[in-house]
Amino acid sequence: MSARSIEDMKKFSKFLFPVLIVAVAVVGFVYLKSTRPQATPKPVTEKVWPVSVVEAHLVDVQPPITEFGTVVAGSVVELRPLVDGRIVKLSKNFVEGATVTQGETMVVIDPFDYEVDVVDKKAAVAEAEARLKETRSDLRAQRQMLRIAKSQVRLRRTDLDRKKKLSARGSLSQKSRDDASIAYNEARQSVQNQTQLSERLDAKIEQLVAALARSRAALSQAERNLSETTLIAPEDGYLASAVAAVGQRVGSSDRLARLIVTKRLEVSFQLSRRDFGRLAGTARPDAGPLLVGRKIKVDWRVGQQSFRYDATIARLGAEIDAASGGIRVYARLDAPNRQTPLRPGAFVQVSVPGNMYRKVLRLPESALGANNAIYAIQKGRLVTQQVDVLRRVAKDVLVRAKIPAGTKIVTTHFPEIGPGLRVEVR
Repeated sequence: MSARSIEDMKKFSKFLFPVLIVAVAVVGFVYLKSTRPQATPKPVTEKVWPVSVVEAHLVDVQPPITEFGTVVAGSVVELRPLVDGRIVKLSKNFVEGATVTQGETMVVIDPFDYEVDVVDKKAAVAEAEARLKETRSDLRAQRQMLRIAKSQVRLRRTDLDRKKKLSARGSLSQKSRDDASIAYNEARQSVQNQTQLSERLDAKIEQLVAALARSRAALSQAERNLSETTLIAPEDGYLASAVAAVGQRVGSSDRLARLIVTKRLEVSFQLSRRDFGRLAGTARPDAGPLLVGRKIKVDWRVGQQSFRYDATIARLGAEIDAASGGIRVYARLDAPNRQTPLRPGAFVQVSVPGNMYRKVLRLPESALGANNAIYAIQKGRLVTQQVDVLRRVAKDVLVRAKIPAGTKIVTTHFPEIGPGLRVEVR
């Protein structure tokens, strides 16, 4: 073999080796592909989301408005002596914090001077009555004398007329006629005097009647002063600031104690601008003063003990609070017991009935989604429903929506929640 042939074979072997490698690789790839395991595709399944639900039921709800307030004294009577004098007796209940009853005698002022004054005024009345009686008797006698004097005038007039006729016929002297005329004039003068005296007696009687009225008025004042030596409790209540003592001399300007009237205990609290506006917005124009007459509940907690009282809103404050926009409200306790431990200054919780919401849904607040939307379940899938939010009550929300009773409403929210999702109730 020639050197040229050998050279050609070397070139051919260099070309054939890479081709064989490629062929082996292709055969190996085809073999591996033909012998690989075949993957069987699984069918796609829809995810089911577990949720918690509540059933929709239309209810009537009147949620209360809860505020905090203070018990105040709606009426405080200052016990002052009505007359001046020395204290001779005090009630055993005339001490700080005592419970007193209406009509109970609290303080007695020494009545001696006032009893003497009553006796003196009674004597003055008796004297005035006697003078009036005497003068009236004199007037009756004087009127009788006046009637006699007038009768004498008539007789003297008749005698004078007769003597004038006789004198004209010449049967009677001129002197007899003149004597008859003088007697007639004297009778007339007597009537005039008697009339004047009667009028004076009439005037004197009027003066005595006025004097008797003044004496009786003075007697009434003296008797009243005597009765006012005893200071009586005008109402049931609690005694405060008692400072009197037996033997102490007091005047009508001295304050002996303060009486907190039991039946006028009140609760003062403030309604927020939101609550006040909500209640004011539903008031009828013909319903009278706003909130006045509404019944409320008052709770007073003392340690582990709780006391509940009924109260009625009596009036509203005179001004709106400029800082908060709320208003002060005063409610009077209904028929409080005198033995109740409640006193002015107690811190209490007040429950005011709010507006009545009829035929609404009361749902957990977790059921409310964005934009006031809730999710209901229909045929196993979520459906979005817009609602009208009326009010939040504790951890619930009152809404109004067109949802059939018994509809299941989702209370579980998760990031993927949306209409059309398949869910199951857990």
